Amino acid sequence: MPPAADSSYAGAAGPSSPTSSFELDPASLSPGKPERHPTLYYDDGTTVLSALTDEGSHMFAMPPLLAKGSSSHIAETYDGVVHVEMPDDAHDLESFLTMFYDPLGTAYKRFDPNTPVLVEGALKLAMKYECDALRRRIIENLEADWPQTLAQWDARRAEAVILRSEHSLQLTGKVDGRYLDDRLPEPASAIRIASDHGIASILPAAFYQLALLSTEADWDAYRANPGKHLRFGARTARWRLLDKRDLMRLVHGQKLLAAHTRAIGTDIFGLRCQRNVKGCTKARNDCWKYFQENAPNSMDDPLDILHDCMRLDTLFTDLPCTACISEITIMAEKKRRELWRSLPAVFNLQ
Repeated sequence: MPPAADSSYAGAAGPSSPTSSFELDPASLSPGKPERHPTLYYDDGTTVLSALTDEGSHMFAMPPLLAKGSSSHIAETYDGVVHVEMPDDAHDLESFLTMFYDPLGTAYKRFDPNTPVLVEGALKLAMKYECDALRRRIIENLEADWPQTLAQWDARRAEAVILRSEHSLQLTGKVDGRYLDDRLPEPASAIRIASDHGIASILPAAFYQLALLSTEADWDAYRANPGKHLRFGARTARWRLLDKRDLMRLVHGQKLLAAHTRAIGTDIFGLRCQRNVKGCTKARNDCWKYFQENAPNSMDDPLDILHDCMRLDTLFTDLPCTACISEITIMAEKKRRELWRSLPAVFNLQ
């Protein structure tokens, strides 16, 4: 049977070699003309897989169909080997097969904001064809970029602070040819792949990160004019990937996070000094006033504010008494732990 128009092909190498694929680019080829994938096609392959690059479907039969009236001649071949037309999207199949050639995941760098986009097709087919080991490895790579504990969140936050400092020293805002936004995970695509494929473990951190971003900070729009925003360390999200449920969860979470921030002013800095030390209550109020007036960006980030509450001695000269500082530190640490544990409820993920 002749190859279908606008399709991708995959040729499997010999018994000791992995499967390979090659893809058709419909924008540059005429109908019915296939193209071998530049890296995934092998001339000594034993099986060819084909998949559509645009809308379409194929029958998928294993073992391959035999020619009519023959007990050994295969009806569907390409370059003299078995040809199986896959019912999958060509880009998904390419991503899936590439994972077999890259078993250690070296193609996907740590904190790469493109990882969810790159592995989505492979994950989809790994689940479809029950490749459990591959599925677990993809999920582990995604989880490595998104903290599941407060300690992990703090460690990633510290790394981000260092990266931001490195980029701020460059006139172009770039380090090794990349902006800060190109070196940190992107939350919207992480939410999309996690929601679609049941990876609940990364959703709380991804939603929290997304809640800190403006809806105007769009991945595509900012890259159309990178010097205007990305040069100065702007963080963005692929907002177009979110569905209505995602957006409702986000709005719900942002309201509750704002409530947590307001509570810091009353529950931590609004208390009176138990020892009635002169000026201590005023010092508490001044600390909170400073947070409100001089750290407007972090006011949307109660975890960050509470983190600073635990190190007042590094931020202020006029401090509350030692007893109050100890009380503030203990309360802030407790509230941080409580807030982190409550994130699934904050974003309606339960």
